Amino acid sequence: MPHGHCYLWKPAIVWLQVITNGLIGLSYLLITATLSYIVFRIQDIPFRAMFIAFGLFIVTCGLTHFFSIYVIWNPAYWIDTGLRAVTAVASVGTAILMFPLIPKALALAQGAKAAHSRGIRLETMVEELEAAYAKTRALDELKSQFFANISHELRTPLTLIIGPAEELLSAENLNERQRRDLAVITRNARTLLRHVNDLLDVATFEAGQMRVDYQHVDVTRLVRLTAAHFEVLAQEKRLRFVVESPERLIADVDVNKIQRITFNLLSNAFKFTPDGGVVRISLSVDDDAPGRFRLEVADSGPGIRIEDRQRVFKRFEQLDGSTTRRMGGTGIGLVIVKDFVELHAGQISVSDAAEGGALFSATMASEAPEGALVSDAAVEIGDTLAPVDLAKPATPPDHEAAAAPPVGQPTVLVIEDNADMNRFIVEALSEFHVESAHDGLEGFDKAVKLKPDLIVSDVMMPGLGGDQLLRALRKREDMDDVQIVILTAKADDELRIELLRDGAQDYLMKPFSAEELRIRLRNLISIKRARDTLRQDLQIQSRDLEELAMEIASSKSQLHAAMDSMRVARDHAEGASQLKSDFLSMVSHELRSPLTAFQLYIELLRQHTEALPEEYGQLISRMHAAASRLTDLVEGLLHQASIERGQLQAQIERFDGCAVVEESVERLRPLAQQKQLALKFSCAPEVPLMRSDSGLLRLIASNLLANAIKFTAKGEVVVSLDYQAGQFIVAVQDTGPGIALEDQARIFLPFEHLEPMRHKHTPGVGLGLTLVRAMVNALGGTIEVDSEIGRGSVFRAIIPQSPDS
Repeated sequence: MPHGHCYLWKPAIVWLQVITNGLIGLSYLLITATLSYIVFRIQDIPFRAMFIAFGLFIVTCGLTHFFSIYVIWNPAYWIDTGLRAVTAVASVGTAILMFPLIPKALALAQGAKAAHSRGIRLETMVEELEAAYAKTRALDELKSQFFANISHELRTPLTLIIGPAEELLSAENLNERQRRDLAVITRNARTLLRHVNDLLDVATFEAGQMRVDYQHVDVTRLVRLTAAHFEVLAQEKRLRFVVESPERLIADVDVNKIQRITFNLLSNAFKFTPDGGVVRISLSVDDDAPGRFRLEVADSGPGIRIEDRQRVFKRFEQLDGSTTRRMGGTGIGLVIVKDFVELHAGQISVSDAAEGGALFSATMASEAPEGALVSDAAVEIGDTLAPVDLAKPATPPDHEAAAAPPVGQPTVLVIEDNADMNRFIVEALSEFHVESAHDGLEGFDKAVKLKPDLIVSDVMMPGLGGDQLLRALRKREDMDDVQIVILTAKADDELRIELLRDGAQDYLMKPFSAEELRIRLRNLISIKRARDTLRQDLQIQSRDLEELAMEIASSKSQLHAAMDSMRVARDHAEGASQLKSDFLSMVSHELRSPLTAFQLYIELLRQHTEALPEEYGQLISRMHAAASRLTDLVEGLLHQASIERGQLQAQIERFDGCAVVEESVERLRPLAQQKQLALKFSCAPEVPLMRSDSGLLRLIASNLLANAIKFTAKGEVVVSLDYQAGQFIVAVQDTGPGIALEDQARIFLPFEHLEPMRHKHTPGVGLGLTLVRAMVNALGGTIEVDSEIGRGSVFRAIIPQSPDS
């Protein structure tokens, strides 16, 4: 009997059964088709067997519903029962298959959750990297602006040194000593100017502000004129200097940049080519690339290893950065070459030269880019290319015959590879019996042979560095009594501590004064003499124990006094700061060496101005003021580095504070007179002796006074020292433009200028007041400013009296 009888053949019930079973069966078939498509398209889908079993189960369920419609009119119950049995088997099989998959499904869910968490962390890391990259770009831009600013600030005092020095050199009434000293000043000032120009070029290029001024010129004549400046140097070094070029090679180039490319490549070749070698420069049309020309410089030097050939074009890279490197430099000469070549749509590479050394090959475009302005101009050599002796390594100086020192004077051995510095130190120590050496190996041999009382040695020297020389001497028992003083322009605290640990008695940072060097050496020699005397007395039997005890006490007292003096001097030397990157440490060395030389020779010239006309004396005074300003700029940078490292410490002593502040006032009085400002100083009568750091007080007063003079156009500057309630008050009042209230906090931030950098009219790098605040804080004090626009400013440094230890 058909199943419809059970529904009494009521149409509503029958059709409801037909429609619902049909829709359910059709849905099951669609689900099965979808699962089949997914399994077919995703071959490595997880739980593939479960998907297939579930699909079979769904199909049988769908067929069961379709057959339920069939049996309403047809009583095929055995077939219906069999189909339901198949559905039951498929259902049970699918259920059994799902149980083992539960752990895998849970693991898959956990993996998906972990992947989601990792995705979130990855997005966070990407955001942090983007922020760090943006910050790095901002810091890089700030660094470029800083280099541009400090380079401009260094150029001004250098110009005021080179100009008067060259004018004095042209005078006819100079003796040989004066003319030689002026030549040293000019040469070292130009060396410093060249380094400054290199730094400024690097900063300008990194900022994307480097322009190319195209001119239609004969590159052959340009290269030959530049190469001609090396002919004298080639003769001095007995080099075969070959210049190969076509008769004419017309191209659109930037004349100044092609000069710098040629000059830097030749300087590099001459610097590393030994005496008697070969240097070749070749200019030709590039046959492999029409519309381009090739410039090559080859030498017979040591060459460059393959793994180092990319490093030479990286900023501030030195293939030899040890204390024994034979050649100086900032490590940006070849970087500038690469940058300038690329500005001419060119490329530069380095390979092995046929002469045995390095071959630098640069190819550049012969025509300016479309739309670029090209002018016709005569080929002229820039002033910065004149001092070609910069490429020449130091040679032993030819010392003048000096008056013999008194018999019995201590023997001092000077070891310094820079010819000018070696000669100056020898002349400055004329009160002693002085011997000299010009590298570490020669110095070691002379030290062993002469057994001097004291050795003065540079750190960075060819062959054997000062640090290696120190360790080699301290390994010899016969050199235990020799005092060793290290000179260096490299600001490196770790090296300084290592040298003192290895047995150096003192450490002197360049630039230094001749008098400071003499005082330190006298103290050390006094210590050695006292120790030698004590040793001799102990070797000889004493007549009287009391006399021996008195002699020992006296010698010990002298020894302590000398040691205290040495410790104070050494502590001040240890206070010298360094620039925070290897790049800046190296640049500090290159800036200080020439600065020390021309500053010391200016001091010598000032001692002989009575034989010169009055106008020359004024020129020398201007040179001295400019050199002092340049020294302050360099020292300001080093102090700022110490502040950032938290290494600025006060050295407490008792001294006359009025005398120290007055000394700072008198030192800057010429600067005030130059601006026609009235400079006044007063010290309260009740001011007692200060117990503080005299060096920091001097820097505080000098920086506050220099800042007041710099920003005061007319009127007066008043400096005073007062003592109230156990505190010293250094006050500097000016009649300058004043400072707005909202800007008074900014002026103590490093490298801050109230004027925009591109339009500022007052010199400075923005470190003076930052240093003042740090030094006052180091003394336990505070700094105050009272200022109003149009009424001037008053700066007060309030310094407490340090308690007795």
